[in-house]
Amino acid sequence: GTESTAPSKDPSTPDSAASRIGQAMHRLLELYAPGYDMQLAARGVGAQFQLDTAQSAQALQLAQRITQGEAAWVWDAAVVDWQANEVELAYGGTLLRLDRVVRHRATQTWWVLDYKSSTAPERQLALRDQLGQYAQALRAATPGATVCAAFISGEGRVVEVA
Repeated sequence: GTESTAPSKDPSTPDSAASRIGQAMHRLLELYAPGYDMQLAARGVGAQFQLDTAQSAQALQLAQRITQGEAAWVWDAAVVDWQANEVELAYGGTLLRLDRVVRHRATQTWWVLDYKSSTAPERQLALRDQLGQYAQALRAATPGATVCAAFISGEGRVVEVA
């Protein structure tokens, strides 16, 4: 969300170190474009989310795996003719925030992409349902277009979800 709260030190809270590492990874990906020095940005982003050096390195490693793995094409201007990060769509009375939306240049297929620091987000029903809602919202915003949805895992895999 857009609200800012001071991170808690208690690992049982939603603002645990793992959560803050995931948030830092998301911020690095939000800032990323080809040629962008994520390593340089990682220090400032790590400080923003109160991460130590090892945790900042972990967030950087996750973000790099995502941008250099199977999903590298979603930042390639030769492949994508429209792209945006943190896309807000109102759907079903709720404001949704989609991590990344792109349109594939050759096929004109829209993709809603959800970054997850976990290795197997597709195994979590709640996450699958959320991604499905994102796809429905994008379909509503792009009538007649083909819309695909996928997780991009912390190991760089693209996992399409029907």
